[in-house]
Amino acid sequence: MPTTQDFEYLLECRNVIGVDYDEGEDRVRVFVSRKLPPDALDDEDDVERRVQETGAETTVDVVDAGYDEDREGYEPLSILEPIPEAAEDRSDRHRPVPAGVSESNADLTAGTGGPYPARIENDAGGDASEAVWDDVEAGDLVRLSNNHVYARSNEADLGESILQPGPHDGGDQDDAVGELVGYVPIADGVRVDVAARSVERDRESASYYGLDEEWPTAVRREEYGELRGETVTKTGRTTGVTSATVEATSASVSVEFGGEHGTVTLRDQLITGYMSEGGDSGSAVFLEDGALVGLLFAGSAEQTICNKICNVERKLGVEILTGEPGEGDGDDERDATVYTTTFERSVEVALEGAALDLESVTFEDRPRPGTQVGATVAVSASEPGSYWLEIGDERRSFEIEQGGDDPEPVRDGLRHSIEAEVDVPDDSSETVDVTITGGRIE
Repeated sequence: MPTTQDFEYLLECRNVIGVDYDEGEDRVRVFVSRKLPPDALDDEDDVERRVQETGAETTVDVVDAGYDEDREGYEPLSILEPIPEAAEDRSDRHRPVPAGVSESNADLTAGTGGPYPARIENDAGGDASEAVWDDVEAGDLVRLSNNHVYARSNEADLGESILQPGPHDGGDQDDAVGELVGYVPIADGVRVDVAARSVERDRESASYYGLDEEWPTAVRREEYGELRGETVTKTGRTTGVTSATVEATSASVSVEFGGEHGTVTLRDQLITGYMSEGGDSGSAVFLEDGALVGLLFAGSAEQTICNKICNVERKLGVEILTGEPGEGDGDDERDATVYTTTFERSVEVALEGAALDLESVTFEDRPRPGTQVGATVAVSASEPGSYWLEIGDERRSFEIEQGGDDPEPVRDGLRHSIEAEVDVPDDSSETVDVTITGGRIE
């Protein structure tokens, strides 16, 4: 069965800025910067012809992404749009700092501060191989936004100041609210545009400006394919609180980052209708029930592009919390979330050893028979020590230490994640069993 990546060759066609494959309907949606009649296209730029030439019977929908009609040629999505004036109160100085107001690197213009609190996992800067981190510890809290908002699209040095409000809105060094402490580098094929800044907890708010004070009610980490047609809402610096409908759930998109990066392809993105303008980058995106689902980073006059929040967590090496740690009586979902992400229907896991518990199994891509697929296996230990984990035929050993200075609860500081390759047998059909065994090294 094809996946969205099997249709990325269509990104080579004139005006194409994104593709998204719907397996259930055997349909590929092709987002274009300017929709042209077939007789105005060369054969190599006719997406329907290109799909037909492969022998596939896949239905092709061409969607206009809303650029001005007088623009000619290939126009990618961009993070470089001019920054309009902010919505009312969004450019003000806010203390404590909520999400959804003006923030950016001191050497940029303006963006939006996003999810907080996000808690750094044990392996941030270690097994979280896609992330670049400063001197941080497991259990530290950070606020998130985009790489291009906090880290200047990889150009920033760790430790650079983040201002609230951003410089475009009058912020200066007296308005510094933290420093850049980590980011996932922008590169072809990435799934996220995300960075993190340090926080002083007494100057931060876990609220989202303009939204219900109970949001987020949860963090959505699975079953994104079910979101087509659902309404999502964001809160951001420029357009405030806006909503749109989800149009694509696994899209590959071409985005212009400028400078040495040029046009970059990002995979596994959510595409919604219009709900953002320049300066809204970094906005948190929610479902109608208040569940956090995405991190906004780009858009056009008709579409908005968002990272899936599960990819943000996994690639950066953080867990996004739904409230300040310590709220409630310890049984509240706002304190911690334990979850297992499935790639289609179910993942059956056998785990031995009472001292080590399985937290989650997350697959990077949808597995296909006869292939290998990357997976992240997260575990938690009952106490510090030496442990082992076996995935398939590969056994790893590792140390788990108490993270941070906060002794409560023990589980919060005793987590570890391992990246692995899982073999999918040729004869697999709807599911594949993944056996994981682990325990303590005495």
